[in-house]
Amino acid sequence: MPRPPRSPFPLSDVSNGEWCPRPPTDRQRLAARLLAEEAGRRARRLGVSRRDFLRTAAGTATAFMVLNTVHGLDQWGDAAVLPVRREHCNDLAAGHELLEARPFVMDVQTHHVDLTLPYIQPASVVGQIACGLRFLQRDLPCSTEKLELLSQMNYVKEVFVDSETAVGVVSGVPLGTLLPPETMAKTRDLVNQLAGSERALSQAMIDPTAAPGSPTATDSLPHQLALGARAIKCYTGTPAGGWWLDSDVGHGMLEQAHAAGVRLINVHKGFPLGFGPMVDGYVGTRDLPGAARAWPDLTFVAYHSGYFPGQGITQFLADVAPIGRHGNVYAEIGSAFATAFLTAPDQAAHLLGQLLKTLGPKRILWGTDSIWWGSPQWQIDAFKTLVIPPAMREQFGYPPLDKRTKARILGLNAARLYGVNPRQRRCRFPDAIDRAREAQGGFRAERTLRAYGPRTRREFLALLRHEARFG
Repeated sequence: MPRPPRSPFPLSDVSNGEWCPRPPTDRQRLAARLLAEEAGRRARRLGVSRRDFLRTAAGTATAFMVLNTVHGLDQWGDAAVLPVRREHCNDLAAGHELLEARPFVMDVQTHHVDLTLPYIQPASVVGQIACGLRFLQRDLPCSTEKLELLSQMNYVKEVFVDSETAVGVVSGVPLGTLLPPETMAKTRDLVNQLAGSERALSQAMIDPTAAPGSPTATDSLPHQLALGARAIKCYTGTPAGGWWLDSDVGHGMLEQAHAAGVRLINVHKGFPLGFGPMVDGYVGTRDLPGAARAWPDLTFVAYHSGYFPGQGITQFLADVAPIGRHGNVYAEIGSAFATAFLTAPDQAAHLLGQLLKTLGPKRILWGTDSIWWGSPQWQIDAFKTLVIPPAMREQFGYPPLDKRTKARILGLNAARLYGVNPRQRRCRFPDAIDRAREAQGGFRAERTLRAYGPRTRREFLALLRHEARFG
């Protein structure tokens, strides 16, 4: 399969290995072709390579313009959901001006792979699983160099050096196989040591169905809290089976969490895992109301907002509507926002409008599922630019996606939940890195323009075959 043209962001689905990506639509394929043409023409006029142009804010603006074009959306004016002018694409300074807002960004869903584990080697089954999350060089076998793209250091570069992310949460993955709790804590400490301030937090990965003594079993919670975890991450649908938050299994976990002083419970909802039958049901959200009522002093965060590709968040909205804007259920938009945006920018506007209408601006958290989607900067840029036009607000009853609301979603809401002071001065990375980055043109200049998850059904099924062998 030929390598797709470089772009500031992927133009079709990227899976984190938990759900099957949909094939690119005709419009997405057209967008890739048009972007290559538009970017090539502007790069030649500016005397730079197409890849270097696509790294700039003007390159991102050009990609936004192409998305508007292929989806028949207005480029500018009251009806535009992704407003961009031609000068933002043609002029580097104007492009920078479009995206120059620098709000506090706290990303509550970031991941990488622990390559120090003895069972993650190019020839091992788990190494093949990890390589399955990196398909851009399809003609190359699994290699140490390929695995390094998922490493701790590349994670630091993609998330913290090459984006505006101020604080990131190292989030758990199913069973902790690719990212054990101890590694999550080590990555958090490495980032904070490099930064000279608190720029990373970590979660406790808990599976209440795991055998006692297992690395992510409920009885591991005291150990993970001793490592510095600030919250719990769990999956109600896993390779080992399914369970519900409002079942005896779920209440048992929540009781132990409560007794240990944990008040923040993050749970994967939506994006059905590709690990076996019956999982689709268990990643639904019908258990959230019962758990929220039973544990009113716990806060529940539905990762991915209960998003199902092709269906959206209809069931999640119905389940949490009775809880409302002042309840103890939040929505995290990792992969949901990216998938909706790439389906069509107006779909992302509807996603956010629905969440704002049901939960209000204080119950939505920013997450990107990076590094699977590559550097999170393109998602930050898309969110900063996106608006809910007046006509859409009037027709559907959506609140505005104004500057204050964006600031809350991008970071202030998560900062409140995790006890982070958004006004605290945070040191940058080492001076040498910072000077080099600025000399090369800022955080955009050296972006890899890569994504790291399966892009096709074939790639996803190949990943599942490796996981089945491991299981």
